[in-house]
Amino acid sequence: MEEDKVYILRKTLTVITLILIFATAGLFILSSQTKTIKLDYYGNVKNIKTLSMTVEDFLMSNNIYTSDNTQVSPSIDTKIKEGMEIKLSNKQELAKLDDATIINEYSPMIAKIEQVEVSIPFNEEITNNSTLERGNENIIQEGKEGKEIVKYLVRYNNNNETYRAEISKNVIEEAQNKIIEVGTKLPTVSSRGATVTVPSAIVVDEGFKQYNIALPVEQQKYAYNLCKNYGIEYELFLAVMKKESGFNPNAIGGGNSYGLCQIHISNHANLRNKLGVSNFLDPYDNMTAGAYLLAIYIDSAKAKVSGDAVVVYALNSYNMGENIYYNTCYSQGILNRGYSNSVIALRNSLIANGSI
Repeated sequence: MEEDKVYILRKTLTVITLILIFATAGLFILSSQTKTIKLDYYGNVKNIKTLSMTVEDFLMSNNIYTSDNTQVSPSIDTKIKEGMEIKLSNKQELAKLDDATIINEYSPMIAKIEQVEVSIPFNEEITNNSTLERGNENIIQEGKEGKEIVKYLVRYNNNNETYRAEISKNVIEEAQNKIIEVGTKLPTVSSRGATVTVPSAIVVDEGFKQYNIALPVEQQKYAYNLCKNYGIEYELFLAVMKKESGFNPNAIGGGNSYGLCQIHISNHANLRNKLGVSNFLDPYDNMTAGAYLLAIYIDSAKAKVSGDAVVVYALNSYNMGENIYYNTCYSQGILNRGYSNSVIALRNSLIANGSI
């Protein structure tokens, strides 16, 4: 029995000895096949021990993946040798930055608060003076520019302005408007019915043009001088008389309107007091009143419309009375009427053909 135990012990020791021998031999073999290589991974260098046979095996066993842009040196089929270097880099060389160049060219973004003194322009104020004859004006107050300080946030890059924004304004001196007084008083013109008798030969300047119309030349001259005094168009005034009376000084309309310009009876008393006219069938008295009324309507029209619309507005006011025209037509969006269209057509025909 004792001999069996010794036998088993000897056998066990023999097996253990053999295992140790084989393990030692295996370790020796592994040790002899292990190689130390240098890995340069995009500039990060370290030493690695490996049992891999080729560069490709080494990369795979170390979970190193490559792309189309990866440069592997030496090639992946190269056998691993002790002390060799495996280098991974980009096929396309990255741009290299020159620190000195960057420092020299770099200019930081600069923001500044700047303030500038700016002139404030003055405006013109026009005031009407009914006691001053039209065409005259007085300067009541001279204009003077004001001053203000404007603050801006300004950004510069490399000394070039890239942004500017207004932050605040501070008026340090108010502008003083120029005030101009203009005359609106219409001049009165003596007629044959007034204290001054119209001369047998009326004097006109070189701008006068005689037209082939049913109005005597002396009356044309008188009408021309009226228009110059009242600042209205001579041909337009002739067209009004053609439309109103056909140049018949004795015409009396069904609405109690009289003479060349068809002056309505409701205006007679006022015009007698203002102009000194006395006989509305007298061509000179009648033209004096007609030109005066047309000038008033033109002045009134200028306060409401501009351009060619002034004449249209004035003609329709002359025909209907301004209040009626404004309330029933103009305020409803109606500017042109048959009357104004007809007078303007007569005026254009007179200018083009010399007659109507």
